[in-house]
Amino acid sequence: MKTQYIYKKITSDEFSKLKPLFPDTEEKWQKYKNQRLKQFEEKDIDVYTIEHCGELIGEVTAIYSNHTLPTETIPSVRAYFSAFRVREEYQNRGLGQGLLDYAVDDLKKRGYSEFTIGVEADNEIAKHIYFKLGFTEEIDHGRGDEYDPCDYTLYLKR
Repeated sequence: MKTQYIYKKITSDEFSKLKPLFPDTEEKWQKYKNQRLKQFEEKDIDVYTIEHCGELIGEVTAIYSNHTLPTETIPSVRAYFSAFRVREEYQNRGLGQGLLDYAVDDLKKRGYSEFTIGVEADNEIAKHIYFKLGFTEEIDHGRGDEYDPCDYTLYLKR
């Protein structure tokens, strides 16, 4: 029997199911969750996920307004991808690429034509995936937030 993976956009009511993917303390999870739920309420984000056997095993968040760099987003044109994670035991199966493709396809249907994503200079695996998916134009440099405080390069896909 073929393994079933379901790509979907979740609602704010389902957000708590992402906790096992969050790589930090309970205190930071609560703060992160509250911040994201507020963004859901303001329609500033959508969260796309991979589900397997009723469990969320991967996520990526599309953000619609700038939070760190002015080049991250353009209203109704450019969305920024953040919090891209796939549980380790499910990596190297093309699931992350499938998730980003799913999110990009959904956003294109809604009129978006440009997408950005940030990656640390030494994260060769992520860069390989992003370049393969068309995030090849280096447009800016920034510093992450309290949940991921690394320096990163912002890449654009048109």
